[in-house]
Parts: sequence; C-alpha cells; structure tokens
Amino acid sequence: MNSSISRAYPEFVHEKIQEGLPVNLIDVRSRKEFMQEHADGAKLIPLDQIDAEKLKTELSAEAGLSEPLYLICTAGIRAEQAAQKLHSQGLENLYVIEGGTNAWKATGLPMFSKAKRNWLPVLSPQSQAQLFMGFILMLLALKGLLIHSGFIIGVLFVGLALMIASLDQRFCVAKVFEGLPWNRA
Repeated sequence: MNSSISRAYPEFVHEKIQEGLPVNLIDVRSRKEFMQEHADGAKLIPLDQIDAEKLKTELSAEAGLSEPLYLICTAGIRAEQAAQKLHSQGLENLYVIEGGTNAWKATGLPMFSKAKRNWLPVLSPQSQAQLFMGFILMLLALKGLLIHSGFIIGVLFVGLALMIASLDQRFCVAKVFEGLPWNRA
C-alpha cells in the first residue's frame, strides 16, 4: 500500500461520528452489497464510479484534502484500490478502514441492514393490532358505502370491540399479535 494512505480502525471512525465531527465514510462496494448491510453513516460510491471530481461534487471540495476521507468495503481490498486511484488523482488525506465492514460489524458498531427496514417487527403488538383493526374498519366502511349498507354493522362491531378492549385488558386484540412469528423473541 502507498505510504501516504493510512489505515483507521472502525472504532476510531465511529468515535469521530459519535463526537459529532464530520466524517466522510465512503463504501466502495456494489449497490447490492451496500443495500444488504453497511456501516451506519456510510455513503455509497462504488469502486467503478469513484474519482476525485465525483467526491468534490457529492461531499465537499476538501474531502481527501483537508478533510479525511475514510474508505470501506467488505474486508479492505476494494477500499485500498479506491484509495490508490484517489491518491493518483491528487488526494492525500485517505484512510482505509482496517478489516472493512466485516471488522465494523465484528466490533459491534452500528450497522444498517436490509432486515432493519422491515417495519412490521418494529411496531409493538398493540400498534400492530391497532393498525389491523383500523384497516378492517376502513375496509368495512368502504364496503358499506360502495356495496351494501349492511357492512356498517361490521364497523359498529369492530368499534365496540376496540372500546371494550380499551376498558378491559383481558379482552385485548394485541395478545393475538404477540403470538405471531415476527413478535416472538
């Protein structure tokens, strides 16, 4: 590796982020890899698209010059290639994350992963029940307006069930949602 390209440990970079310092953390992997999971706070610029001009446009004119530029990939090989490319284009303040995303993850630092984007498990069972019951109410009301006024009885029934559930904790729709697979620990 070129002597002007340094290495930085994931903990060091995360510490700078925690301190509120501006950190230019660039993930040079493919879009697909990045979307699966990446270091929290990383920005994607794939290796085949990275160059000094693009960094000036997307980050700042000082990224890699007076501002340090941290490059990360899976284990460090592509980040090192990106650093070499950027160094040949005149950038000097470059750091390759030691061990890449694998090391970031292994040290327990925050990661963004595709699994976290699934919003349903984030909702409490009570919120899930409220969302479900609200959907049923809307569906029944819509059917009552468009199809047959008899569906309004369904709206009244679901509304009554929600009122009873709010007064008597033994009759709680959320208990049904607690048993669903995505709510089990």
